[in-house]
Amino acid sequence: MVAAWCALAVGIAAKDGRYGAWSISAVLVGWGVAAVTVALLGGGQGPASWLGRPVRVAARRLGRSTPWLSWRVTWAAVALLVGLGPVLRHPRYYGSGGWAELADWCSIAAGLLAAAGVVAGLLAERPRPWPPALSRGLGALGGRRAFGAVVALAVTAGGATVLAAPDPEIDVFHLLQESSRGLVDAVNMYHQVWLTGRPGDLHGGLVDVYPYLPATSVLLAPFRLLLGDVRYGLLAALVVAVYAVRALGRRDAPWMPVVPLLVLVFPESCYALEQSWTEPLLVACLAVMVWAASGGRGTIAVVAFAVALASKQHVVLLVPVAAVWPAFGRRRAAAACGLALALVAPWVLDDPRAFFHDAVQTNLSYPVLDHSLSVTGWAHHFGVNLGFGATAVALAVAYLLAWRARGDAAGFAAGGALVLLTVVELNKQSFFNHYTLPMALLVLAMASTLARPRDAPPRPAAEATRVGLRRPGHP
Repeated sequence: MVAAWCALAVGIAAKDGRYGAWSISAVLVGWGVAAVTVALLGGGQGPASWLGRPVRVAARRLGRSTPWLSWRVTWAAVALLVGLGPVLRHPRYYGSGGWAELADWCSIAAGLLAAAGVVAGLLAERPRPWPPALSRGLGALGGRRAFGAVVALAVTAGGATVLAAPDPEIDVFHLLQESSRGLVDAVNMYHQVWLTGRPGDLHGGLVDVYPYLPATSVLLAPFRLLLGDVRYGLLAALVVAVYAVRALGRRDAPWMPVVPLLVLVFPESCYALEQSWTEPLLVACLAVMVWAASGGRGTIAVVAFAVALASKQHVVLLVPVAAVWPAFGRRRAAAACGLALALVAPWVLDDPRAFFHDAVQTNLSYPVLDHSLSVTGWAHHFGVNLGFGATAVALAVAYLLAWRARGDAAGFAAGGALVLLTVVELNKQSFFNHYTLPMALLVLAMASTLARPRDAPPRPAAEATRVGLRRPGHP
């Protein structure tokens, strides 16, 4: 899971989520590693054994165990990505001035502090204890204060990003702003038009289409009305997700102080916020759902999943995965779908044709783009049209692997990540934001794995050492 997250983070940051040789290579590696991870959770050994052979050979040459090496390599990669990502990659398409500089420096500080927590965890694991002063310092870097400092720095960076670009020329920002404001006047968002009044309005983006489901604007409306910008709501959603992920784990679980931060501190996170992409809402809803279902809070889990379903269309792909998760189950999945339909119903009943045009037809009729970071976009470079058949076959395989991995929260999150990642990889238009939801689900899977009690029996074939999730030295 950690390795898959790292590969995806590299891929989306390489060219700001657009197609490129390094970008597509990295996300394909992430997709493959995610598939192997889910297969492992379901009891499959073959692919993991084959892919793990180089690690085993390297470990033997170093005179170490395979868990010892894989653990350190994966988390060292996380430290490098989180620590160096903000230093090397901080694109600004709209923001400038002092606020933009503050955002960059706060992002760098948050990344370096989070990376220091990873390094501290690695150093703390040596057999012989460190001197008391150094040991206290390493403990502090992985403690609550350091965790809170990273969150505070990241939130400051996000707020500064919003202030640096108060009026970005991107369709998503304007349609969210206007639709959220229109709710006060009972205006149907599927009737609205979003224009800035400037030449070359929104660079050819959507000006009379609302491509999401209504709950997106409903959730963001308070932030639009009180603070003037929907992006504060997206930032708040990420903070909710961080603390929901943190609540999943045991206090003594290894790496729990670092894992929740990966939904907030990752390469180019402020770039995603600047663009107003709405995935943070889904991340927060699913994080709350997993936390609630894992703790026996069925009603909260159903409501959280329903809100996610009523926010963006592709969340429906997670319904089969949720239905076979014993802690959630078919009845709660059906209840969540029913509640989501009830939430969306007022807009559907008001104008079914407008709803179908914006929320369904427009999304299905998008053309394949050459700069799409997907296999479909890659194939289009060579004049190859993959069509829906390839997507259907790949999805069937992903669902089969997710079904075999069912059993606990880690299986749901990892299986859901694979299903969504499969759709993203074979979509006609896939960019930076589309990968962030599967990445967040991988983080949820990591946290859920680490949340298991120390004396819990291991899952069949779930050899977490091969994905960097078990402490070295434990068989």
